[in-house]
Amino acid sequence: MNLYHYKIYLLAIILTFTGAVVSGQSFQKPENGFVSWKPAPTWEDALLSGNGTMGAMVFGDPHRDRVVINHALCYLPVWVPLQPIDQASRLEEIRSLLEEGEYREAAEVPVDQSMKEGYGEKKWIDPFVPFCNINVAMPAGNVSNYSRMVDFETGEAKVEWEQNGKLYQRTLFVSRPDSVIVMKIAGSDKVSATLSLDRHSVSWDQWDYINSTIKNVDVSAHDGYLVYRTEFKNQWEGNPQGFEGVARVVPKGGKVFYRNNEMVVENADEILVMMKVDPNYDYSESVVPSLKEELEKVITDYQTLEERHEKVHGKLFNSVMLDLPEDKGSELQSEVLVLQARERTSPALIERQFDATRYNIISSTGTNPPNLQGIWSGTWTPPWSSGFTHDGNVEVAVSSYLPSNTPELMHAYMSYHERMMPYYRDNAQRLFGARGIVLPAHSSSQGWAIHFDDEWCLSLWTGGAGWASGILYDYYLYTGDKDYLKEHIYPFMKESAWFYEDFLILGDDGKYVFTPSYSPENTPSNTNAQAAIDATMDVMIAKELLRNCIEAGELLGEEKTQLKKWGKMLKLMPEYRINEDGALAEWLPKDLKDNYKHRHVSHLYALYEMIAPEFKEDPELMAAARETVERRMVHRRHENGGEMAFGLAQQGMIAANLGNSEIAGEIINWISRFYFTPSLGTYHNSGNLFNMDVSGGFPAVIMRTLAYSEPGLVKLLPALPDDWKTGSIKGMALRGQITIDRLLWTENGLEVTLTSGKDQDVMIELPEAISKVETENSASFIKRKKLREGTMEVSLKERAPITIRVTY
Repeated sequence: MNLYHYKIYLLAIILTFTGAVVSGQSFQKPENGFVSWKPAPTWEDALLSGNGTMGAMVFGDPHRDRVVINHALCYLPVWVPLQPIDQASRLEEIRSLLEEGEYREAAEVPVDQSMKEGYGEKKWIDPFVPFCNINVAMPAGNVSNYSRMVDFETGEAKVEWEQNGKLYQRTLFVSRPDSVIVMKIAGSDKVSATLSLDRHSVSWDQWDYINSTIKNVDVSAHDGYLVYRTEFKNQWEGNPQGFEGVARVVPKGGKVFYRNNEMVVENADEILVMMKVDPNYDYSESVVPSLKEELEKVITDYQTLEERHEKVHGKLFNSVMLDLPEDKGSELQSEVLVLQARERTSPALIERQFDATRYNIISSTGTNPPNLQGIWSGTWTPPWSSGFTHDGNVEVAVSSYLPSNTPELMHAYMSYHERMMPYYRDNAQRLFGARGIVLPAHSSSQGWAIHFDDEWCLSLWTGGAGWASGILYDYYLYTGDKDYLKEHIYPFMKESAWFYEDFLILGDDGKYVFTPSYSPENTPSNTNAQAAIDATMDVMIAKELLRNCIEAGELLGEEKTQLKKWGKMLKLMPEYRINEDGALAEWLPKDLKDNYKHRHVSHLYALYEMIAPEFKEDPELMAAARETVERRMVHRRHENGGEMAFGLAQQGMIAANLGNSEIAGEIINWISRFYFTPSLGTYHNSGNLFNMDVSGGFPAVIMRTLAYSEPGLVKLLPALPDDWKTGSIKGMALRGQITIDRLLWTENGLEVTLTSGKDQDVMIELPEAISKVETENSASFIKRKKLREGTMEVSLKERAPITIRVTY
């Protein structure tokens, strides 16, 4: 080899390893999002995208990638559901056993009744399962400069790498306005790919289960379309008999041919894939033709489709923005961030995680609220069937909707409950012989309360409808949307209250007795059963519901006889009990002893959202609540947060509402350190079990530390974590139709701009005494202020922002 040829050879080697011959533009690191350095090893680590109806999980392998496709309604029918047991016929027997202290025996009665009615083993809800996979095979080669990323603002999951001197890129998002999954394959030169749809992988020990539930699968590829159809064996009226999906493949240039239900595209300038998935309620008539027709109408320009989606999705994401101090570590790849956080988190990382969790919840809200896994599943056997757990999980998942200034997302929560109302009425009648509605502890494709056993005696639980009512009424307190209250929320609240009218009985002291009663998933330390009498949470839920029903009823012109009945019921509610440790008792009877080593904080329900009036008016109850938080924290500290992140988030909300910045900050740091996947999804337990509850709870806790609100009252920075010396938040919503346009704080003071949707006077409380207050000219104004007490009364005028600068 002569010198000239040697130089050319050496240059070729250098260019190959430096990537200098690559043309085309690499992805920019998203301003709001993250970058990862390797493909996902498991589905739990995949990149997430969704529009609330369809979800997609991108593994990101350069040569043999798969995208798992989910649909919000794709619950696999494992059996044709039975109606709830006739527990009502044995209600007096259950109550008698409870009164005699035979708690376990009382819990066994529903199980005995289920056996008599042919239930057999304990029945689970239908599990949330994958619809299918999109397989993408591309020519192999040496890979360099690989990265994958998610842009929270655009909703895109992106993968890129260099190979043989060329740049390759795949991008995907799930469009809200066009209701279509969109994927683009492109590069610095021509691209080739083999595309197919197939069933998500089944492990060897799952085939009996799959064959007993799935009747058939049909896959095809022809005429520019990939089709996947699956029919269920267990079919019942009102439930999908199967699901069908169609992917339209639109290459620009190149050659196309078909092979073994695969579509092969060679040497195209770009490949665009657009996919729709729909449930089929009559499988004898395919929905494939209509899906193809819909896809033909979708424009075939990725950028235009993405811009349309970003306009809708980006508005939701940008509704509230948190800004905490930057540090160098915040620029690290996501896997490194998660690993480093295990040792120590930072405000900048918490800001990134705040954005990630909001992205997760927005992306999984639409047809339904988020289930246990949001809208994503890469397994046929998800934990707890990944449905809706109404004794805490889903309530935490939706807890950031309202303060994040995205009240429209709450419509998905309302819509799900409205679809389930016939089932809820059956629960009330069959289980308790009552009018009104009762939510099951677990639901998915149907809402009958059929999941229970003698240990988890969930057929005895009555608090779900009242709890949901409180969340829904909060929508009105934030938005002032009277029409939605009248047409949707109040009818639900009213039926929830009707249940208590029939269910509650008077005790010897003239006060109501809640029997049977249940404090979710906890057992008194001196009994062997979760079945109980007068769980504190049950009382709290009923009191809140009745107060809200009276308030809403007066606004909407409810009959006075109904309002008087609810008012009388409120007066008959039993008093809370403070135990011998000075903590709030989880059960009212003195013979039921507290169990502090538990993941739930159910008996502090009255402090989850707004602090209930009976607590604000009673210093002893407030002190008992604070003692309860401290005692539950002992258990959590032993496990660095421990299992069930939603309970941890609830505890953080309570601590923030109580003004305890130390515990609130401690919980925020725990979640930041131990409950995030490498792709910034979230876990159920410390370090494991993909779960989206805390994706709702984490931003909710953070926002509670920055502002607490009631109609007529705003507390600013009530529980600001000690290490957040400076920062700001924009767009946070408050009760009373108030928006924090911007709240900026430093160690020396704060500046806040508030805008109200109506004329009103509001009391503002600050964390410290005030040395100086300034305001900008505005129709809104400060009426009076007490600098030493750190309070001021502000007269807010509709749509007239007021900026207040406070120096401590």
